[in-house]
Amino acid sequence: MSRYFGNRDFIRRLIMIALPIGLQSAVTMIVNLIDTVMVGTLGDIALSAVNISSQFPYLYMTVIMGIANAGLIIASQAWGNRRPERVKAMLSFCIKAALVISVFFFAVSRLFPSFIISIYTDSPAIIESGAVYLRILSWTMLLQAVPLTAVIILRAAGVNRLGFTSSLFACIANVFFNWVFIFGNLGAPALGLAGAAIGTVLARVTELAVVITGIARDQKLGWRLADIRLGLDKAARSDFIRIGTPSIISEVTGNLNVSAAAMITGRVSEYYIAANTIVHNIWTISSLFLFGAAMGANVMIGHIIGAGNMEEADEFAGYFINISALIGLAAAILTRLIAPVITGFFNVSAETIATAAQLTRAAGIAVFFLSMQMILTKGVLRGGGQAAAVTRVDLLTCWLINIPAGFLVALVLRLDPFWIYLSLRIDYILKTVWAVWKIKKTDWIIRLNVD
Repeated sequence: MSRYFGNRDFIRRLIMIALPIGLQSAVTMIVNLIDTVMVGTLGDIALSAVNISSQFPYLYMTVIMGIANAGLIIASQAWGNRRPERVKAMLSFCIKAALVISVFFFAVSRLFPSFIISIYTDSPAIIESGAVYLRILSWTMLLQAVPLTAVIILRAAGVNRLGFTSSLFACIANVFFNWVFIFGNLGAPALGLAGAAIGTVLARVTELAVVITGIARDQKLGWRLADIRLGLDKAARSDFIRIGTPSIISEVTGNLNVSAAAMITGRVSEYYIAANTIVHNIWTISSLFLFGAAMGANVMIGHIIGAGNMEEADEFAGYFINISALIGLAAAILTRLIAPVITGFFNVSAETIATAAQLTRAAGIAVFFLSMQMILTKGVLRGGGQAAAVTRVDLLTCWLINIPAGFLVALVLRLDPFWIYLSLRIDYILKTVWAVWKIKKTDWIIRLNVD
């Protein structure tokens, strides 16, 4: 077994990183499911409005995560080379960059919510409801910069539980405040969709408070508020531009892929949008530890390369190929098993339920390749300094394959939802094949300026 999946020390190190992230994903998933069910009681239009309104905040999150993930790649190699001062400087730089971007996204979503929603759908009812939701939700973009950035970069220094702890408190707060403001409990007015947005904002306030407290108590890296003044030296700036630019482009490309898919499917039917929201919750459950495994691969590969152990990095990459296939197979099976149970929670129309059944069958196929390509591209290859190569493949598969295929299948041929769903995820298969080839056949390791 160790020949294919690594020895006990390898598995232990992976679990130490992946388990807290997986538990964080589990908590977030459960609360998102409860949140979606609560909003689902308001009807198909409300459910679709939340789904569409979340696209722009998701774009914001991907930009911030692109910055943080670039910082993580460099910070992991620096930590592996025992240079904590470089990790502190990178964290400070990324927080400041994230705060600047947050102000821009807040202003745009606060001032132009109806225009933003109209990009994704032409339904007047969804635009009207979604604009109310997004205008309130815009405040979260000022609150998430520090939590998103700090939680990701601190993983390079072995601070792995902060993300789970902050998500746990935020999710509990989200459920509680949604219960209060959506339905008008504890003497509060019943605000419906606006109440759901208020609940999310208050949850982000809670998350920020927990993360700030966690940073103050951290003993591994020991970053303090005074360290915000730290800057990057010339070598670190060069590495960040080289790694950060493609990382941000890659994350944004992934979001634009999702957004373009939303623009296409938003013109298929209201039932498809609502059904896709349901199915998203289903395969999120099935792939709980996927992001944790990808992050574990990123950090572990970075630590090894930073320490100069290139042969061990190659060996670890082989283990991650096998692990990604195993996780993908488990996720595919679980998707099909839990679909009837999760769908039963939603109070939606028969047309939405029927569409969700078709999408679930497609999701069972897609999630296998999603698992493999994410662990290998966002984990192994990014950790090995191959951010630029990953971004090139992301761009090519998104704009030359995914979007044209989705447009053709959905709006020209008007095929069944099963084929629409798969056509918009062809890149998962292509990136899996490319990543395995890249790791097996080429010199994929790049060591950064962390000495």
